[in-house]
Amino acid sequence: MALQTQLITNFTSGELSPRLEGRVDLARYYNGCRELKNFIVHPHGGASRRGGFRLAAEAGNPAKPSLLLAFEFNAEQAYVLEFFEDAAGNGKMRVFKDSGLVLDGGGAVYALGSPYAQADFARLRHVQSNDTLFLVHPDHPPRTLTRTDHAAWAFAEIAFTGTPEAWGPGNQPTAVCFFEQRLVLAATPGEPNTLWFSRAGDFFDLRTATREVPLDGWRDVEIADNGQNATDGRAGNRFTLYAGDASFQGGSALKGRDPSGAEIRYYRYKGALTRLAATADLTVTFTDDTPAAAQIESVHDASGALRAAFWEEFAPGERIPAPTGQGPEEDDGIEVTLAAAQANAIEFLAPKSRLWVGTAGAEWTLGGEGGGAVTPLSIKASLEGVAGAARVRPEAVGQATLFVQRQGRKLRELTYRFESDGLASRDLTLLAEHLTRGGITALAYAQEPDSVLFCVRADGTLLALTYEPDQDVIAWSRMDTAGSFEALACVPGAGRDQLWAVVRRLVDGAEKRFVEVLDPGLTPERDAAHGFFVDCGLTYEGEPAARVTGLAHLAGETVQVLADGAVLPPRQVDGEGGIDLDRSASVVHAGLGYESALTTMRLETGQGESQTRKKRVTQVAVRFYRTLGGSLGAPDGPVETMHFRASGGAMDRAPELWSGDRVVKFPQGSNTDGLVRITADQPLPMTVLLVSPVVAVQS
Repeated sequence: MALQTQLITNFTSGELSPRLEGRVDLARYYNGCRELKNFIVHPHGGASRRGGFRLAAEAGNPAKPSLLLAFEFNAEQAYVLEFFEDAAGNGKMRVFKDSGLVLDGGGAVYALGSPYAQADFARLRHVQSNDTLFLVHPDHPPRTLTRTDHAAWAFAEIAFTGTPEAWGPGNQPTAVCFFEQRLVLAATPGEPNTLWFSRAGDFFDLRTATREVPLDGWRDVEIADNGQNATDGRAGNRFTLYAGDASFQGGSALKGRDPSGAEIRYYRYKGALTRLAATADLTVTFTDDTPAAAQIESVHDASGALRAAFWEEFAPGERIPAPTGQGPEEDDGIEVTLAAAQANAIEFLAPKSRLWVGTAGAEWTLGGEGGGAVTPLSIKASLEGVAGAARVRPEAVGQATLFVQRQGRKLRELTYRFESDGLASRDLTLLAEHLTRGGITALAYAQEPDSVLFCVRADGTLLALTYEPDQDVIAWSRMDTAGSFEALACVPGAGRDQLWAVVRRLVDGAEKRFVEVLDPGLTPERDAAHGFFVDCGLTYEGEPAARVTGLAHLAGETVQVLADGAVLPPRQVDGEGGIDLDRSASVVHAGLGYESALTTMRLETGQGESQTRKKRVTQVAVRFYRTLGGSLGAPDGPVETMHFRASGGAMDRAPELWSGDRVVKFPQGSNTDGLVRITADQPLPMTVLLVSPVVAVQS
């Protein structure tokens, strides 16, 4: 057997499908893994053990699922909103900020009554504008959720002007976004492929044909005060119609002022009288009584109240419905129905240079003719693809929109292609199709420090996709924990984006739910003692202590413990929520343990010649970065523990983080696979940069 060395320099293909086990001709094969569990791939190529999930709070109702929504007011003020249903079946909302719950003025947890119960969570969609969320649901009228302070939030039903007649109970919009200074609502159950655009600049006006006050012909007739210093149409005021068949009747308007005399107003007549100046000027006087021949009903009564039975009042510049037979203006609202062969429901809206629309059967774009703005007089809908979208809220990542295909199994990248002046989508799960079996139910995107999309699988597994298409990095990995992930949200944190999750766990035989935050684990600023690698965990930091409390949420469970950077034996949390340590420590992390594992693909040292042949891995060199602990071996075989304490290091303190190479004699005989598995199951950091096995292949 000749010894040959294989060099695995990066893991930018992530975990690959078992269907690719024979594709040694594929370049991505050599950058992929058979298994990548509880690791996250960096765009640079290495893979780091994920940080632990830090407890933020027990869920609002541990017995029922919660929904998390991200709310980013600005770069310094970001919130996570937890919607839940209480034990009495009422909708509630709590607010998280800076990894903890927001409290009210009395020091209690702030909670707000919500119109949305657990049954509503799956169909609830939202979009944010400054300090307001716009929320839509097919069974609820559109609402706003407005923030005025950390512990001051309010729901309100939106009072639209010109609400479409088709909207009603059980037939409300199910998708929402902003596009070109318009609010866009779409897809009621009865009109699943229809979109409604608000007027440009007025999100609450959906009228499709309006005019600005004053209308043509309204400027000629003004109210005179008759020496009363008022021109608001009170009794005694007058106006003049000049000879030449000038008439005043229902629909005619006058110019005057409001009762205070400060603001110009226009008053349109609703009554039944007609006043005509056929051959001579006619002065018409306002009266509170029954009008005589040259009189008309007053606009305001003696107290200044508008007589709404006879008159309408408008401010200059106000928009009112266009007269019958007149079409829309460019900034009017729009109603458009996609002319598709099938009435596929609109599942998502993605505002780009054009509006991207994902339906259950196709992808569309909406834009103005010739690339201009969308108007009622210039709108073009183009069919771009037929992948179809699932009912999962997509994520905008750079210039792309990542969405789940209609069957829930595939994650697709929707991007604009210059050469075709249209959209194209590609399957990002093609090389890792096994990971999404059961379907994807939720997405959340973290932009900093690395571009990672997190996906919840139907069985509660969390998937991570490191996505840097410009660097050809599309790397999937999976994350598991002692429980199931149910909901996600991502908001900016201190120097990085924070992933929040609702996790269902079995604690001492009882099902509970927790709101937890993915900790960065080990950052450049942290030493080994401050690295956080336990789930549902907490940290004690203070004066040296031999007993740590505060773990009542894990009472009865066995937890892993890291004390001042040293791994202590697992401890069972007692009924008081405490654990006793072997020695006093100032920084203690305690929580549920998890295993991280990286398994290479079948080793190949040539151009496929070593496949199916017996081979023996004699040793493996691994290049680590800021790592402690771990083991190496073959899957389902013996392993070698890796030690990182330097021979000259002090024995009364935790070892320093290791960056460099470790060579391990491989504890496995010959086989046809030639697999190398690197694992870490203690609360310690690990980053793998390079794996270099030495292989003897049978000739």
